[in-house]
Amino acid sequence: MVRYQSQEWIDAVVEKSRTDEAYLKKAKGLTTKQRSIATDAPGGVDILTIWEWDDGKIVKAIREEKPAPSEWRNWKNEDQYISTTIGTYENLSKIAKGEMSAEVAMAKKQFALHGNMLKVFAKMGKFNAFSALIASIPTEY
Repeated sequence: MVRYQSQEWIDAVVEKSRTDEAYLKKAKGLTTKQRSIATDAPGGVDILTIWEWDDGKIVKAIREEKPAPSEWRNWKNEDQYISTTIGTYENLSKIAKGEMSAEVAMAKKQFALHGNMLKVFAKMGKFNAFSALIASIPTEY
């Protein structure tokens, strides 16, 4: 079991994204970059994760952390990313566990999504497949 948002967790997500045939079928065509910021994570930090996909497989994942509150909380999106998501570690954990969808979290204002919404929602099925992949990883929260 790996700790949510740890480097070991990132590595497990990357590995599974490259080998899980059911996920790869659903995520086929997902070629983009996205960044996520988990605020108020254990240890008093904010965690930044940058995901880069090529045809559904994660080809690059970067994890950084800074003492909370970091300037990352004020970021909007940049053109090189399809979106930037910002939410508390607790709320992002609910999405990762499959307890709440990203769409419901956005509607409840428990998570902010910045970017070109048309592009994001056009790929929502693929992002939901990624969320399901994450939920399948044995994780300690």
